[in-house]
Amino acid sequence: MKLYLLIITVTVSSLVIGQDTTGLKKVTVLLNEALLKKDSSVLMQLLDNNVSYGHSNGWIQSKSDVVQDFSSGKISYNKMEVSDEKFLMQKQAVAIRNVTTVEGIVSGNVFKMSLQVLQVWKRIKGKWVLIARQSVKLS
Repeated sequence: MKLYLLIITVTVSSLVIGQDTTGLKKVTVLLNEALLKKDSSVLMQLLDNNVSYGHSNGWIQSKSDVVQDFSSGKISYNKMEVSDEKFLMQKQAVAIRNVTTVEGIVSGNVFKMSLQVLQVWKRIKGKWVLIARQSVKLS
């Protein structure tokens, strides 16, 4: 009987984690698309009000900074390719690590780089929101 309950618990837990990972994958794709398209309404929904959005050069942006800088064109991403995505599920939040190759323009300067990116997402009122992001330039 105990073995049967253990099997059911593990199976249900695996299904829930799988569903959460699928939902998170969707929101990470939405975030990248919103950054590429400079879609401020989607960014407003996906970024927590207190998000800490860190770049590889040490620049850290607030939610309003991210929305304003992408919608104004101060930052413009032309291409983003994500690979090697790994999810670390915790009770209160999920950490996602990936390698992102990005091409774009910042303040008129063209750039292309590969980044190691860490995103921390949390489910708030039934929706996934980004609470922190940090990237490091890969050599």
